[in-house]
Amino acid sequence: MAKRTADKELTDRNWDQEEESEEAGTFSVASEDVLKNRAIKKAKRRNLLAESEGGGIFKGFSGLVSSTGSTGFGGFGNGSGFKPLHGLNNGNNLSSSKSSPSSATDVNNPIGSFLSNGPPPNPLAKGEIDENEESEEPPEPVVNEIKEEDAIFSKKCKMFYKKDGDFKDKGVGTIHLKPVADQKIQLLVRADTNLGNILLNIMLHPSLPCTRTGKNNILIVCVPNPPIDEKSPDTALPILIRVKTTRDADELHKIITEKKAVL
Repeated sequence: MAKRTADKELTDRNWDQEEESEEAGTFSVASEDVLKNRAIKKAKRRNLLAESEGGGIFKGFSGLVSSTGSTGFGGFGNGSGFKPLHGLNNGNNLSSSKSSPSSATDVNNPIGSFLSNGPPPNPLAKGEIDENEESEEPPEPVVNEIKEEDAIFSKKCKMFYKKDGDFKDKGVGTIHLKPVADQKIQLLVRADTNLGNILLNIMLHPSLPCTRTGKNNILIVCVPNPPIDEKSPDTALPILIRVKTTRDADELHKIITEKKAVL
């Protein structure tokens, strides 16, 4: 079968089809006139024996040169001129003495120095281990808190809402009490995220129920904004605000009670 050329695509339909055979070409011998006009170069054979006697390609490597000045290969013969490596005894045992790395013996005999002293330490090994150990710890998320500059009260809190008889977690954030137009007070809870999503945004009014409950909680009843229950957005729900300490809860309850009284 002829070899398939690159200009024909092999598919599942033609893989077993034979290629059309091509007629082989013929070669003709050039005439003498043509050969005279052609530049013909002849390569010169190298004298391996002469190179071996003078050192050859290994003459620049002093670690394989004997004391007589000839290489240890001797034209790749019986190796009688080969110089034994420093630090080796019968090819098996290492020499007990170690030479200084700065000595001339190590420079002229790097193989013997490697066998007697061992490989040099890798300065990057420890750094790579430390880097891998540090990368195993996940990075901590950085949250840019949105400041409410005109707030008269700001504390970290956790917000819950009551539904079906149980208090459900709405999220962690910061509660702010802010004066707005017409001497009104805005109660704002922002989530602790980079976007600062609003969990609760209402205006205080005199009839807003607000009680102190538990160790560090206050309880208000309001129509939440934004709505919590999409099916009943206008239904008032009990909202529990939990702050860090009892003192924070007392201060929050006091401010809300005082501001409600003057509205």
